[in-house]
Amino acid sequence: MKKEGLITEKYLDKRLSEHAKAIVEAVDDVLQRRLEKIEEKLSKDINNVQTLIDGYVKAQEDFREEFKIMKHKMSKVEKVIKEKLGIEI
Repeated sequence: MKKEGLITEKYLDKRLSEHAKAIVEAVDDVLQRRLEKIEEKLSKDINNVQTLIDGYVKAQEDFREEFKIMKHKMSKVEKVIKEKLGIEI
């Protein structure tokens, strides 16, 4: 009859399974923290880009409004020049 040792194959399988589970959980935690940091940085970057785009759009709208005002003023100037000097521009 064979004498059973203290460490059996079943015991080793159980311990290896526990160790594998612990390793997977540790790696998962590390990856989760890294992912959260990346998401936070990406969110900040997106907000920065959004702010830049908003500023650009605002500048374009201001330019468009100023252009309309200048166009209106020029039409008045052209009208006065035509009336006073008889010259059409």
